[in-house]
Amino acid sequence: MLILAMSLSGSVVFLAILLCAVLGKKVVSPAWVYNMLKLNLLFFCLPLPKYNSEYKYRLFHVLGIPGQWNMTDISIENVIGIEENGRRHINFQTYIIVIWIVWVCGLLLVFMKNMQMYQKVKALAENPQMNQSNYLAIFDRVKKELGIKKSIALLCANSADTVCTIGVFRKYVIIPEGGMTEEEIYYSLKHELIHAKRADVAWRYIGLFAVLIHWFNPLAYLYFYVMSAYCEQSCDAILVQNMDKEGRKKYGKLIIDMSQDGAVGKRQYQTYLGGSKKMIKWRLISMLESGKRKRVERVISLLLGVAILFGGSLTVCAYENPRVVSGDADFIKAYLDEQNTKMFVAKELRYSENKVLDFVEFVGEDGIYYDLSVEQNSNTERAGCIHNFVSGYTKVHQKNTDGSCKTDYYHAERCSKCGELRSKGYSHTETSTKCTH
Repeated sequence: MLILAMSLSGSVVFLAILLCAVLGKKVVSPAWVYNMLKLNLLFFCLPLPKYNSEYKYRLFHVLGIPGQWNMTDISIENVIGIEENGRRHINFQTYIIVIWIVWVCGLLLVFMKNMQMYQKVKALAENPQMNQSNYLAIFDRVKKELGIKKSIALLCANSADTVCTIGVFRKYVIIPEGGMTEEEIYYSLKHELIHAKRADVAWRYIGLFAVLIHWFNPLAYLYFYVMSAYCEQSCDAILVQNMDKEGRKKYGKLIIDMSQDGAVGKRQYQTYLGGSKKMIKWRLISMLESGKRKRVERVISLLLGVAILFGGSLTVCAYENPRVVSGDADFIKAYLDEQNTKMFVAKELRYSENKVLDFVEFVGEDGIYYDLSVEQNSNTERAGCIHNFVSGYTKVHQKNTDGSCKTDYYHAERCSKCGELRSKGYSHTETSTKCTH
């Protein structure tokens, strides 16, 4: 199932990033971890395993890994049968249908729960705009320091318990009115405007989308928690990079004052200055120790990132697309077995006129391929050979004019000594919309 393959890929990459963040915290920066976690969303949210055929073929070719054929009975696999008239028969076994139903039900429940939180956050945008001159002056000054030219509204909310940012396309910074010194206003607004400049709220939405489609995976929730933590930590690192120790202490005190219990769960659709009390100590220690990374550390971080992404791409290859079997009405017949599972029976194959023969191969049980067109032109002596036959399949590959291809498989056996081939009858056919052979 594609969703399970995406969840596996995303989880493996996430655990690799988390391992590097924990064991190599003196080498990798919070910004590196946060950026890697954003790249991790590609594995969680995009159906990369669905399009792994060409990548797998190229990768195996570069690594010198011989292609192997899984010699299983086509009747017990999940296949899509296509007749010549375009009619489809899909062989979904019962357990796959049950998985789909459970996944959709869970998806709807998590979606409704998140919509309730979203409506509460959306209501914050209805607060009035800030009209105090000192707030607006500091807000404009910080925007200029950060090089932000886009319009961002500064809203006043007396009921707000912390400074926060909401919105993806139209961004709003919300700050309590009164009770803050100019220095605290400056730090608070700069923290949130850094979030706005990096579009961190948008990345939160994408992270929540990953949690939504992978609601059954506990690592997806842990991923969102860790991503939220490193989002704030990397923002702190940017803000304090030119501060002395005394300035960092003042900023740390502001974070403590804004701390809340259960903040991550309550503020999924926004960034905020504070955080849960469990996070505060970790953020403060990291902030006090943060500094510029050495060149060697940056190179190591880059190499680690490449290695993690490459390793994650290997997990994409674990997914196998459904097999496609094509023919006319007599070639494909569907029926129900004792477990009410749809099966397919393959009969005589009908060839189309617009197909051109490319190559004929034999693949044995050991997965080794033999080009039969080359062997037929060789001068191998077959007469008098004491044959030692190896069972396998004969592959007849045909490429169509539209770029697609078809490969017919026949049961066969081949002599490992002289190469004599004996056909045992038709097995099945595979088709691909894009030929990668």
